[in-house]
Order: sequence, then C-alpha cells, then structure tokens
Amino acid sequence: MESPTLLAQTAQPRYPNGERKLARSAFMQATWGLLVLAAIAQLLLLVWLDIL
Repeated sequence: MESPTLLAQTAQPRYPNGERKLARSAFMQATWGLLVLAAIAQLLLLVWLDIL
C-alpha cells in the first residue's frame, strides 16, 4: 500500500478566487523582489565588465 505524499496530504491555503495566500505575503514579495534585483545587478555587471 502506497502512502500519500506530504503535498497530497497538505492542502495549500487559497483565497476564494483560487489565488494562493502565500502570493500576497509581504515576505514572499520581498524575497522575489530581491531575487529580481540580484538578477538585474548581475546582468548589469556582466555587460559593464564586458565593455571594460
């Protein structure tokens, strides 16, 4: 007999429109914002060092 996985057991909290509640979390938005800023900074450094 197979046991269900942890993800199958744990339902994700969602708003009535189907959006995940974690999507509106300030912590998650800040985390994604920092990730985007780091990616842009890396691209700028790559271009700047290539020109240098």
